Amino acid sequence: MTVATRLARIRRFIGLSQKEMGKRVGVSGTTWQNYELENAAPNAHVLARLSGEGFDINWVLTGEGQMRASQAGQTERDRAAPDPGARKMAGFAELAPLELDRERLVSSGKHVLVPRYTVRAAARDDGRTIAVEDVALLDTLTFHRDFIAHVLKADPAALIAVEAPDDTMQPTFAAGDILLADGSAPRMRGSGIYVFAGENALIVKRLQVKLDGSITVSSDNADLYPPEEIERSALDKVKIIGRVIWRGGRL
Repeated sequence: MTVATRLARIRRFIGLSQKEMGKRVGVSGTTWQNYELENAAPNAHVLARLSGEGFDINWVLTGEGQMRASQAGQTERDRAAPDPGARKMAGFAELAPLELDRERLVSSGKHVLVPRYTVRAAARDDGRTIAVEDVALLDTLTFHRDFIAHVLKADPAALIAVEAPDDTMQPTFAAGDILLADGSAPRMRGSGIYVFAGENALIVKRLQVKLDGSITVSSDNADLYPPEEIERSALDKVKIIGRVIWRGGRL
């Protein structure tokens, strides 16, 4: 794993686009993109900003140790304070921090290799949701780089693939269909179909923001699965994994 790969991993861990990450550490989005492409190296100012975000600079530069700095020197107040950047998914593994050699996966000439995750799940008592028990890298899916850039208009390093967990979104897609999710959008950015985790369940639904700040969660298979409302006060229970931008499956 290279410095560029570790910087990309930090960005995905926080859940920002390259432009947003650059702004966060005081450089342009293009400069940050060059870091991830190994066309430039972060200067002392950027490294200091990353350290201030809680990342171990020795790990960034050498790969030794842990990504997050030790909490040994923190106060009790520091340890108790929430980390607004980290994507903590209730009952669901953090996809971005998995040990993947993203440099090897993404860089393959004219093709992009997108990691596909398998989710071991069990039906919950209500019979309508899936309780996530385990998540692991299964394999990779190959896409032409031009398709990713010009059709999906996505950052290859931010894409993840998962299987649709149930039939709630039929006829748009069926259980078992392959979904590509844009992990650069770990927060809602407009209405759309999202992969998210809530109350130990992997869920793929349409999310729509209402004027009062609440969210309508709806299924395309509406006859069997009526819409639900998530009040604004409960939005912290919804952990966005990514926005669905492509599906593949049998006709």
